[in-house]
Amino acid sequence: MNHKSIEELGFFQVLQQIQSMSHAPEGVQVLKTLPFIDTQDELTVRQRQVSAAMKLLSGADRLIIHSFPAIQETLSSLDNPTQGAEGYELLDLARYIRSAEHLYKHMESVQDPDGYFSVLNPLLGEGLPYELVAFADQAENTLDESGQVRNTHPRISALFRQVEAAKSERSRFCAQFIRSNPTAVQTDQEAMRDGRLVIPVRSDRRSQVQGFISSSSSSGNTVFMEPYTLVEMNNSVMMAQNQILVEIAKILRELNSSARALRTQLNGLSTRIGMLDAIFSIALWALDTHCTATDLMTNRCNLEQARHPLLGRKAVPISIALEEGVRAVVISGPNAGGKTVTIKTVGLFALLNQYCGFIPAKEGSSLPLFDNLFTDIGDEQSIEEELSTFSGHMKQIGYILRNMSERSLVILDELGSGTDPVEGSAIARSVLEFCLEKAKLTLVTSHHGVLKQFAYAKKEVINASMEFNEHSHMPTFRVIQGLPGESHAIDTARYMKLPEEVISRAEQYLGSEAVQIASIIKDLEEKRKELEKQEEKTQKRYYTLQQEVKQLQLKELRVRQKEAQLKDEQTTELARFMSAKRKELENLVKTMREGELDKAKRKQVKAYVQSLEDRVQDEQALLEQSEEELSDLEVQNPQEFSEGMEVLCGTAKRLGKILKKQGRNKYLVAIGSMRMTLESKQLQAIKEQQKKVLVSYHSSTPRPKLMLDLRGYTLEEALSSLEQQIESCLVHGVSQFSVIHGYGDGILSKGISSYLEKHRSIQGFRFATPEDGGMGKTYVQL
Repeated sequence: MNHKSIEELGFFQVLQQIQSMSHAPEGVQVLKTLPFIDTQDELTVRQRQVSAAMKLLSGADRLIIHSFPAIQETLSSLDNPTQGAEGYELLDLARYIRSAEHLYKHMESVQDPDGYFSVLNPLLGEGLPYELVAFADQAENTLDESGQVRNTHPRISALFRQVEAAKSERSRFCAQFIRSNPTAVQTDQEAMRDGRLVIPVRSDRRSQVQGFISSSSSSGNTVFMEPYTLVEMNNSVMMAQNQILVEIAKILRELNSSARALRTQLNGLSTRIGMLDAIFSIALWALDTHCTATDLMTNRCNLEQARHPLLGRKAVPISIALEEGVRAVVISGPNAGGKTVTIKTVGLFALLNQYCGFIPAKEGSSLPLFDNLFTDIGDEQSIEEELSTFSGHMKQIGYILRNMSERSLVILDELGSGTDPVEGSAIARSVLEFCLEKAKLTLVTSHHGVLKQFAYAKKEVINASMEFNEHSHMPTFRVIQGLPGESHAIDTARYMKLPEEVISRAEQYLGSEAVQIASIIKDLEEKRKELEKQEEKTQKRYYTLQQEVKQLQLKELRVRQKEAQLKDEQTTELARFMSAKRKELENLVKTMREGELDKAKRKQVKAYVQSLEDRVQDEQALLEQSEEELSDLEVQNPQEFSEGMEVLCGTAKRLGKILKKQGRNKYLVAIGSMRMTLESKQLQAIKEQQKKVLVSYHSSTPRPKLMLDLRGYTLEEALSSLEQQIESCLVHGVSQFSVIHGYGDGILSKGISSYLEKHRSIQGFRFATPEDGGMGKTYVQL
């Protein structure tokens, strides 16, 4: 990609944002050299890598990346056998390996039955070599936190004991000498000079002591002497201390040798960590800026709610969708209306798309893949090269026209400006025609009417304008496709309170033809707004009809359910009735066959026949009643069950509340402290229910998590996340959740408990049950 264009579009500032997410110096270097991809297959792989990293970095069991110290200078020194690494550098190697070990262990523990994370396997290699872990163990056992050889090292501790023994013997001699020569010594305490113990002796009595004079006091009254015996003792202490330094140097040389033997593995690990850290840095940036993956299956330019990442909260979402076959866009409109920001956003997003496959826009956005990108944005005036504004633009445009290809994106800001309007318009049109023939896509901003007319005449070119509010006389930064825009210079001048006489003359000088064109554009704009209103009404009517159809379908379903329920009940009851009557008939036949047919037997037969007739009449009455109920049900609007609705449950008509829909015609219902899944036919809406006022609102607060994992957080970060969680629960009506803080040193647990005790929205909290986490987890009730 063209370096100047990358710089003009602000990509390097975005790259700095991504690099700030890095945890390893190698990752920063990889991000600087990561190439832009212009093939779909390669970009798909990178997009999948970033997507997998985003999934690993989010969720309850998200990956916490440890920082990696800088080790490249240490690795360079290991390559030179005449140099050696210091203790703290060797300790940094061990810390680097430990951070890599944490990363590899987390990746190995991830459940991946569908192979979603397998795209990261090429970056991980064959795993972390055992030799590196063994070296980390060796270095940590040998060196303390400052990189010094531990005093407890077996080879050092014995030498320290020898030094202490020599020092103790030396101290005893000094104390005994001072006690034995009270008249010669100046004080009853020995002194230290250059690491050697000396005896302070009175200057006039120094002849009484046999030894060497090392120094004297400033007054000359005292000389510091080493008796001959003390000289040997001091030498013994010094030699023992030197032996420790020698042994430390040997240990460091051995560690250097171990590291030097592993330099190939260390270089390979740093390379893999660099690539992994680069992907994870992009993923962290994508999560932070709410990016979505672009649709790589289409070759259209379609940006929905695109937010420029460098503008932060001030960014106004931009939407632009180009149909297949459109190869150029002419954007016009008022000054400071957002034309330049729009084309720079498209250019920057094209770079981000080919860098990582993610852009801060709504899901479903897509962009073509370009082999190069050229821009002419800003003022190219140069005093040194004696270039005017127009000359500077022409120099850059000339370079673009000579180097672009049929797969290039060309962005030209204020094309044809800085010179005579007539000649500038002619050059602008000629340049646009050339780009239309040679480039894949060209974006142009201009005030020239010639380019607007040209866009109308060519089907491969479309007009677009930046919307202008005529009431507030301020731009709205909204892109309107298919309609050219006005500069609104006269309106802006009137809004800025220029004298009316000046404005009237300007309108006269503008000419009737220009005024007529402006009037046509205004009429088109009014018609566009009117069509948008009609479309909005049509959309609302469509939604209303959808709801009506849904209600009718629901009513039909209820009728069918009621009919099926009645049939089922009647069939069951009839089966029981027939079974009983069959037994009764069998007994009656048996009785009739025994003996003569008397009056009592005839009475039994009549009673049996009468019971059958009574049953037929009862069934007929029940059928008529069911038909009346079905008729009433068809007339009335059916009651739709929804979450939060109070209902009567089962044959006992117990009061319950619908929690959520479980499936087709099944609902999860709370009846007192119990929760049951019931079918819709087992539920009955409460007819005499008071009407409730439904308040519709929209909140940007994300939905709360039922389980908030704060392990690895500082107390400040944990309390901030807990505050956001409580706010989200209150907004979304969640009454309880749990917090995982772990055991650790108890800092998180105590801090969270103290915070919850003081929070006015918390009704209560307690530790979890032993099987659910015990004192490492807290249940919170709002």
